[in-house]
Amino acid sequence: MRVVVGLLIALALAASAHAQGVTARFQTTSAGGPYAPRNVTVVWIEDGSGNFVKTMGRWAGQRKNYLVAWTAKAGQNDADAVSGATRGDHLNFIQATWNLQDRSGTVVPDGTYTIKMEMADSDSGTTTANHEGTFTFVKSPNPQVQSNLSNGGFINATISYAAAAACGNGVVDPGETCDPIGSCPTTCDVSADKCMPNVLVGSATSCTAQCQVELLTACANDDGCCPTGCTTANDNDCGAGGGGVAADDNSVQGGCATTSGTSLFGLLAGAALFVVPRRRKRL
Repeated sequence: MRVVVGLLIALALAASAHAQGVTARFQTTSAGGPYAPRNVTVVWIEDGSGNFVKTMGRWAGQRKNYLVAWTAKAGQNDADAVSGATRGDHLNFIQATWNLQDRSGTVVPDGTYTIKMEMADSDSGTTTANHEGTFTFVKSPNPQVQSNLSNGGFINATISYAAAAACGNGVVDPGETCDPIGSCPTTCDVSADKCMPNVLVGSATSCTAQCQVELLTACANDDGCCPTGCTTANDNDCGAGGGGVAADDNSVQGGCATTSGTSLFGLLAGAALFVVPRRRKRL
């Protein structure tokens, strides 16, 4: 059994050592919409002529239709989009990786490609209401790293093109988040807010493992979170009236949204018990 496991790990390392790809890592900023800091974000690739190639990643729940520019290029039901949850902040970095293949699975030829980014924090109907970022890289035999980039509301961006990444060489090469494999995370710290859990993404065998915060939007029992629109009928974490912390705005409609399951009203009421007016002494 140990021999088989060792062989599988060796094969995975050998495959990753010859893998090419490009990674975009960046932070978003608010566009001034009513749902900020909650937002929906997407990253996709276009060729030198502006033709859509493939979606690198999408972080959007029910509001993905407000990603106007991406929808016009890819279509709202793009099957290639690796969908993540609607984002709850602008602090956590987003990372998207592309294996240099188009929708049909064919590796694209060498040349200049554009990484397009779009972020919406409102019910936008035009691209002018959203943030749009544009970054380019050259697919060639030579690896490239561009760092500290900012464009269109996307900041602290790093664009890494790996001509031949080498997972397991003890160096965090472009496209990797950890190396050696033993340094890669296998679990994530428990979040204080059950509606925004820390989730492990990527894998140690490809040196891409990392923890990211995701925003829960689905109604589900016993997860300690009551997203907006959920009630006691479909989510036993909800208090009277349902609600909780909304998925795409900052409203609170009752219900529980943290580890303790205590409603916001209950916390405020409890705190009020300790505020006692102080009588002044008569002189």
